[in-house]
Amino acid sequence: MRKSAGFTLIELVIVIVILGILGAVAAPKFLNLQGDAYKANINALKSSIQSAANLAHTKAILLGQDKGSAAAVDIDGTNVAFYNGYPIATNTGILLMLQDHGSLSSSYTITPGTNVKPLILSPKNRDTSAATDNDKKCQVEYTQARAEATTGGGEDGNAAVTETKTATVTAFTKGC
Repeated sequence: MRKSAGFTLIELVIVIVILGILGAVAAPKFLNLQGDAYKANINALKSSIQSAANLAHTKAILLGQDKGSAAAVDIDGTNVAFYNGYPIATNTGILLMLQDHGSLSSSYTITPGTNVKPLILSPKNRDTSAATDNDKKCQVEYTQARAEATTGGGEDGNAAVTETKTATVTAFTKGC
């Protein structure tokens, strides 16, 4: 009798089926790692911007420039534009507060803000700055501080009252 060396056809089929099942279960877990990385990156950028805004606001309070418009506040040799004690939503404001602000444009699409529109930073490979649905966005928005006039708040009921809104930072990660 001859001794055979190797595997039978049924053994090979079973191994292939097991590998197929493992691939079907494990592949989706690994396919979304890029999305998870973008989410982590967006959340880290949000935290950096929030910390920079808080530090800048503290500096403005110490200098007595936390009310109304201030031309610029010197922060470590850099003149940062402020409004109501927070950096404005442009490249002369909050972006100057970030340590590597020069390299941001190589990784992010930057849409400068105004006093009514937020500054938007979205990864270049996942640019969702034009998205209107928050579930499709992968970006950080910095809304600068502003003053809003409301009517009917005075003692006579008709005088305008100015309400100050602080700067806000929002991360949208569902579109990552």
